[in-house]
Parts: sequence; structure tokens; C-alpha cells
Amino acid sequence: MKYDTLMEIDLKKLKNNTKLLCKSYGDYQYKIASLKDNAYGMGLNIVNTLVNNGINYILVGPIKDALEIRKYNNDVPILVSYNVTEEEVYDAINNNITLTIADLEYLRSIICLNIKDNLKVQILVDNGSNKIGIKNNLELKEAVNLIEENKYLELVGIYTDLTTIGVEDEYYYHQVNTFYQVISNYLESGLMIHLNEPIMYHQKLAYVNGIRFDLSLIGIEENINDDWFTNMRIKNIEKKYGDLQFPNIDLQLIFTISSEVVSVGKVSKGDLVGRNYIAKEDMNVAVVPIGHKDGITKAISYVGINNFKRDILADDIDHLIVAVDGGVREKDKVYIVNEEREIYDFLTLLKTNRYYLMSILNRNIPRVYINDEESKGDNYL
Repeated sequence: MKYDTLMEIDLKKLKNNTKLLCKSYGDYQYKIASLKDNAYGMGLNIVNTLVNNGINYILVGPIKDALEIRKYNNDVPILVSYNVTEEEVYDAINNNITLTIADLEYLRSIICLNIKDNLKVQILVDNGSNKIGIKNNLELKEAVNLIEENKYLELVGIYTDLTTIGVEDEYYYHQVNTFYQVISNYLESGLMIHLNEPIMYHQKLAYVNGIRFDLSLIGIEENINDDWFTNMRIKNIEKKYGDLQFPNIDLQLIFTISSEVVSVGKVSKGDLVGRNYIAKEDMNVAVVPIGHKDGITKAISYVGINNFKRDILADDIDHLIVAVDGGVREKDKVYIVNEEREIYDFLTLLKTNRYYLMSILNRNIPRVYINDEESKGDNYL
């Protein structure tokens, strides 16, 4: 008998999130979707849902993701953030894909190819967070000069990756100021200048014309604690730098993860359940076919079966064992993540951040797309 463990992705909810974000940040010329890590597990075939509802630029990691997107959309501009090989440079040219220049050595290696076709590039600037990128004004000037001296290279943008939202600390302001100082000579050049999601929480910077959305599109915003200490830190930041801008947007989590009961049985007090749980009383238990390989462990505490929370007693590579009552039957649906369980509860229980959670949560779980208003049918991936 087949038991289904699925990630169900609601494209109508994705559409609504996209529309809300693009409208709320309509004063940015470029609304960019960052679709790194296979769109954070949602699949790159969601690109047209994004583009049809306000997104006008895409950022990916490796060029293979950009080429995958080209199977679904030939027109949306795509920026690749990872370095590419010599052969992949020609893939970029042939598919109208923009490359990122993160250092002078890499730029010179591209120039040495003596390409005879137009190639668009953007420059990544290190804002002091000690990641990759052009480090200072002199490096940026040299990079711009090298690009302008080559008639086949076209500089279309400059960007940076902020590593803090600056709600409880001052690093956001240091990074933004460093970026500004490095690029200040190019603010009137008509270039695309864009930053990532931390700018959602701050007043718009006049020289920035692009905003990059990532997990907010999926319905997972930064999880800011609402406690006395956090609120005091926020007040201190606002006193020094001005009011923060918390987005008042009703975003919806676009996916659910569900499974089914494989078997139900009885155990007696003192019996071993799984690897290390000892039954404290006579009880019923159910086995669910989802586990470590799917990013799910007993650390999530419980699952939902028949509208009740069911405590997880034990876990393994490919299953959970949960405590149930006599009303649970084989093939009953088991909800791991749904609209009734906040994803932020997962972040707290697993002691992780939203990016890491999405990188581990769904690698082995089949995806099914629902409410696809264009194709009017469900598609599996």
C-alpha cells in the first residue's frame, strides 16, 4: 500500500503574497525575487506566478538555475550570483543572463575570453560584513573602468547583501553606509541598485531602486521576538536612527507538509518505543513515514491528526512514532506543517533560522502544486 508524504504548494497564496509585496513596495522600480536554493525548495517553475503578479527581475545562485528558469520564461531578466565557468559564460550570453562580478580577478578572467557578443554584468559590493564582493571605491572604480573599456561588456547594476535586519542592532546602518560610500560616485549613472529583505524594515533609501524578496514571498518573514528586552532594544535603535518600518502585510504560508498513518498499535507500560522512549503507561501509538531524511525530528514536539495534537515519542531516519487515541486509523492524514501551526513555532523548537529551516525541510519530500490558475491542474515535482 502506498502512503503519501507531500509538500503541497498553493500557487494562489503565492500569487497573493507577491501582489501584496509588490504593491506595498511599489516605490521600488525593480521588484526582485531571490530564488536561491531551488526557490528555497518551492521549485523554479513558480517563476511565472511571480512574474505575472509584479516581480520583474530574478536572482539565482548557480547558472544552472537560470537555465532551468529559461525553460519556463524566456523574457524575465535573471542575475546569477555565483561565479561561472568559461563555458557557462557563453550560456549566459546565449540566454540573456546577467553575471555577477565579485572581484577583479574574476572580471579579468572574463575579459581574457575575448568574447565577441554582448554580456551584461552587475557588481557585488562587500558592505563590511566580510563576505565576497568588491571591497572599496578604488576597486569599484577599476572594475567599472575595465567594463567600460570592453565594448562587449555592459554594466547594468550594483548590489550588496545585507546580513542583518538592524532591528535589534546597529549593523544594518553600518553596512548601508559602507555600501553608500563605496558606490557614491555612481548614484547618478542610471544603474540598477538593489538590496535584500532587511530594507523592508527601514525607510526607503533614495538611491536604491531595487528590493529583493526571498522567504517573504513564501510567507515566512523575519521572526522578531515580542518581549520586553527586544522592545527596549528596538526603542533604542529608533531613538538613534529614526522609526523602523514594520511591514503591515498579511502574508500567508504557501505550503503545507502532510503524511499518513502507516500503522497503529498498542504498547504496554515499560515497553521500548523506537530507540529510546520507554512507555510510561499502556498506550496506542501510530507510525508516520517522515523523519530525519526529510528534516523532521521529534524536536518539533507534535503533529496533527484528526484535529488533535499528537505528541511525538520517537523518531528515526524515515519515520515518527506518535502517541494516539483509539480513534486513529491507518491512512489517517497527518499534518506536519499547515496554516494552523505557525512556521515560527518550528524555528523556536528547532533552534534555527528561517533560511536553514527551508534548506533542510523538504529535500526528499515530493511537491504538488495546487490552485494553479493558469494551467488549471495539479502538477507534481
